[in-house]
Amino acid sequence: MAISRKTHTDPAHHVPQPRSPVVPDLAPEHPYILNMVAPGSRVLDLGCGEGDLLLALQRERDAHVEGIELSEQCIQSCVEKGLFNVRHGDLDEGLADYEDQSVDYVILTNTIQVLQRPLPLLLEMARVGKNCIVSFPNFAHRSVRLHLLMKGRMPKNHRLPYEWYNSPNIHLTTLADFRDF
Repeated sequence: MAISRKTHTDPAHHVPQPRSPVVPDLAPEHPYILNMVAPGSRVLDLGCGEGDLLLALQRERDAHVEGIELSEQCIQSCVEKGLFNVRHGDLDEGLADYEDQSVDYVILTNTIQVLQRPLPLLLEMARVGKNCIVSFPNFAHRSVRLHLLMKGRMPKNHRLPYEWYNSPNIHLTTLADFRDF
C-alpha cells in the first residue's frame, strides 16, 4: 500500500506499470510508486535498501534520486549499482539536513514498522517533501489472517523472512490503523 500526501490515498486508482526489464527485482508496491512519481522529480528514498526502487526511478522516471540507509551492506549494493547519492543515516534521528519542501517526493517503503519513533519521521517527511509516499506490510491482510488462523503462527515469507523473536518489525500496523493515525 502506498499513500501519497498530496496525490492519492488509494493506489487502487493506479494501474501498475509492467515490471522493468532493466530493474527485475521490483517489490509489488514499486510499480505503483513509479506511476505516482512525475518524470524529472527530485526523490528522497528513506530506508532505500539495496536501491532497486531508486534505480527504477532514475531509469524509468528520469528522477534525481537520493537515499538514506542504515545498513552499510545495502549502501555498498547501491554503489555497485551506480547509485552514488546514498548516505548512511538513522531515520529515527530525523531529516535535519534537509530544508523545508526541498524534494518533490519523500518515499518510505517497508521501513515505518522498524522505526523506534515513526511519528517524528512522518512529520519530517511532510516538512521536507512536497509529496510523501508511505508503504508498509499490512498485518491485517487476508493472507496474514489466514496464516494465523490455519497455522496459529506469525507468518514468514520472502518479504518478511523473520521469526517473531528476531524481527526488526516493532510497530506492526494495518491500513485501518494507519489511516486513523
